[in-house]
Amino acid sequence: MSTQRQPTFSRGLVYLALALAGLSTLSAFVWVFLISLKTTTEFLTTSPFSVPQAPSFDNYRSAWATARMGYYFGNSLLAATVGAGVSVLISAFAAYVLARVVFPLRETIARYLLVGYMVPLMLTFVPLFFMMSKMGLASGLLPLVLLYVASGIPFNTFVLRGFFASLPGEMEESAAIDGASPLRTFWQIMMPLAWPGLVSAFLLNFVSLWNEFFLALLFLQKESATLPLGLFYMAQRAEYSAQWTELFAGILLASVPALVIFALLQDHITRGITQGAVKG
Repeated sequence: MSTQRQPTFSRGLVYLALALAGLSTLSAFVWVFLISLKTTTEFLTTSPFSVPQAPSFDNYRSAWATARMGYYFGNSLLAATVGAGVSVLISAFAAYVLARVVFPLRETIARYLLVGYMVPLMLTFVPLFFMMSKMGLASGLLPLVLLYVASGIPFNTFVLRGFFASLPGEMEESAAIDGASPLRTFWQIMMPLAWPGLVSAFLLNFVSLWNEFFLALLFLQKESATLPLGLFYMAQRAEYSAQWTELFAGILLASVPALVIFALLQDHITRGITQGAVKG
């Protein structure tokens, strides 16, 4: 009897801890949302935890237009979409070869890519900047997208290799008998079968790049900034103009894509990454 109660009690403690963590996170979002509905005067003269007396969405309109959040939103959408999409596509080719083709040093190359994923990106900022400067790509969205593509390849290759390794070999044998080339087999047969892994890798890359700040700070000027940089500029502006309510509205606008993706596709992402990691 006691052996059955112990797992139930432990599971209850875990659920309680998760519920408290979720409640604290939800409370933070509710607090930010309430402040974003206040005027600057009301925010400075009332309790920060009070309910808005006359809720208004003017801060959202001001953040989107006056503070150029709409422009920064477009830059982030372009950089994150292209960076994640191209990175996943290149990684798919590498992962397929590492999973399905037997050749010398295959495992060594796979471990080398994994080590590349383990290196903290912060340690590479200085050499990356000097390397891109010598190539004439010291600033702009193009070098940022190139770095986004390169930074995602190790992780994407690790995950997608597991998917390709889990696919049945009979599919390739049948395609070879029918006269299909290796490239056609990969593109028309293996890629559609690995679609769950491709989608999961893309979504995780997209969310990561959407929130990326340091590379954008290093390679972008204000006129081509992405959304995290835009929030940084808004925070600096708020320190001198006290427009904190506009900043809170901008924070919520920036968090919408990531929240929507994880809310709608949480199970799909978790299943995809778990399958790829376990079978890699």
